[in-house]
Amino acid sequence: MQERLLEWCRSFAPTPFSARPVEWLRAATGIGLALLLVIPLSAWVFGMSVALPLAAPAAASAVLLFVAPSSPFAQPWSVIVGSLLATAIGIAMGASPLSMALAAGLAGALAIICLFGLRCLHPPGAALALVAVVGGPELHVYGFQLLYPVAFNSLLLVTVALIYNNLSGHPYPKPRLPKGNLHHTQDPLPSERMSFSEDDVERALVDFGEYVDITRDDLAQLIKQTEKHALRRSMGEITAADIMSRDLYWSTPDCTIQRAWQSLREHRLHSLPVLQPDSHELVGIVTLVDLLKHFRPASARINFGQLKFLRGVHLRTIMSTPVVSVTEDTHMVDLVFMLSDRGLHCLPVVDDQQRLVGMITQTDLIAALYRNWLKHLPD
Repeated sequence: MQERLLEWCRSFAPTPFSARPVEWLRAATGIGLALLLVIPLSAWVFGMSVALPLAAPAAASAVLLFVAPSSPFAQPWSVIVGSLLATAIGIAMGASPLSMALAAGLAGALAIICLFGLRCLHPPGAALALVAVVGGPELHVYGFQLLYPVAFNSLLLVTVALIYNNLSGHPYPKPRLPKGNLHHTQDPLPSERMSFSEDDVERALVDFGEYVDITRDDLAQLIKQTEKHALRRSMGEITAADIMSRDLYWSTPDCTIQRAWQSLREHRLHSLPVLQPDSHELVGIVTLVDLLKHFRPASARINFGQLKFLRGVHLRTIMSTPVVSVTEDTHMVDLVFMLSDRGLHCLPVVDDQQRLVGMITQTDLIAALYRNWLKHLPD
């Protein structure tokens, strides 16, 4: 009994935040800029008697928009529709013959039920419903015209959030993750075939029972990141430097596609990195597919041993750039996801000067995974 009481008391302690201090500063700056714009403009357009009662709900909305822009509560549909719907319910309850206390309670309860039903749950909406009920004669005289300043504040807040969040590296509104794979088939991505499915996430949310302030996509991403960290811990510190090929064949931007084709055929390669000849800086990459787009068929039957390419075409005109590359300290778990899910067949390894130091192919990765698996077999 005493242990249970101690555990219950510990539950009142604050939980740790995962956000870094720089994120605190980013969110605080966004909230300050938004309120500095919204409150004076609202007072100028609608008067101080309207702007002041609506300032507190606006500040609460700003907290969601800039502290948790990925939350379902902070998406434009929730902010705009949730605020307007809750306000309309509060206006209707405030105009009813019910006592103020009963009208306020019903307004809050009805607002939450309706916001749940329309999938526009926005906590400051309950505050707006309450303001519309108990705001006094100055607000009651507006009736349903009170929706205009609420809409003005909501739209202005969302506009500022659209600009500020995206400029500060937080995509807003929260984009939905693309479904399917690069081959446009119904198969899940390779990394997901032995992992959890969308149905598993849905069942977990149903079992949890309570409303979770996170989108399903974000929850799935969080679980995947947890799996990656667990796999990284079990594998140990195996990095790109441990498995990459170092003796490489490469070409320059001024090399012709005929010479590039000969190199690929002679050395049985599928891709050829393109480097600046003086600095060895990686500037592009050419694959077999890139070269085959520029061959001139000599006859109806294609002989891959005697392909004739268009003359005068240099690699700088057909190479892919910028190149997806990694550094020597990139962990093998990250390499697995890049080479399996992103449609890449090889990954150049570069140093801090973007000079090519190695290459990792799918074959290199499979061999490294096999060796790591052998090491972890029980004796």
